[in-house]
Amino acid sequence: MGHPCVVDTTKFNKIRVVADERVGSTCNIWVRLTITETGNEWVAFLDHFMLTPHSELTKVYDLPCKAITVAIDGVGVATNSGTVDVLIYGQY
Repeated sequence: MGHPCVVDTTKFNKIRVVADERVGSTCNIWVRLTITETGNEWVAFLDHFMLTPHSELTKVYDLPCKAITVAIDGVGVATNSGTVDVLIYGQY
């Protein structure tokens, strides 16, 4: 469901992740947050969570890394559709 997105977090001590599965979505969506280092090399999973249709989630993480990769995976996308927004806010 799209390409992973790398977010530079070098200026922040924490991030707040806000994810929202839009109204009209008909399938579950998995969001994966991966610790990323120089050259966009994936090091380890920070977290993963599932959003059901019309749901939202907010989480705060201490940052052990220079970047976070956000990847979205659809569950049941072959027969359904899903749209999700993931916002990342840096905190000092």
